[in-house]
Amino acid sequence: MFNKRSLYAEQIKTTGNKNKEHEKNKLMEDVPKDVPVRPSETAVRSSNVNKILKGSKLTGDINVTCDLELSGDVEGNITSMENSNILIKGVCKGNIETKEGSVDIEGELRGGNITAGKDVKISGKFNGGEIKAVGRIFIDGEFNGKLEGNDIEIGANSSGKGEIFYKEYISISRGAMVDVQISQTKEALKEVKIAPKTKAANVKPVKQSVEGK
Repeated sequence: MFNKRSLYAEQIKTTGNKNKEHEKNKLMEDVPKDVPVRPSETAVRSSNVNKILKGSKLTGDINVTCDLELSGDVEGNITSMENSNILIKGVCKGNIETKEGSVDIEGELRGGNITAGKDVKISGKFNGGEIKAVGRIFIDGEFNGKLEGNDIEIGANSSGKGEIFYKEYISISRGAMVDVQISQTKEALKEVKIAPKTKAANVKPVKQSVEGK
């Protein structure tokens, strides 16, 4: 449990082998508070981008097949079954799902979940249910909810509370004001198939006739 008065960060890294040894060390002592752990990158980098301009207000679900940059307000779910990257600069009230892409929240997501086939970055506000990412989750803004990803990094400018489930790596930078419960996800147990028991053959005794002398 990390509270708001914590003056240090912890790094927990697993080796990925069967025994899953944990290594805990103090870190980020020399990192300035206003510098993210990693350089920020915008998810939307393609020239083929569907843009919803600032001032626009939409109600209803949106299905996208290319990158989406939302600067307006949307009340509805945003879904992509492709490798679309989704950038939210405005406000979205709903769920965001991209099967093979990344999600970047510079604005605000209210009351919704995020599911991404790659990475998720929150530099704005996430006030929803849960974030699930196959890749990395980087938080350097406000969050309230559940985080689940392979690698999770909480930046120095972060504030919020919730649950964190990581698989490989987690770090919380000095200066972050968070109240979270941290757990490592467990790999699914392999199902052990037991061979069915062999049924005993129902053999009837053979009657032999005995001839009298």
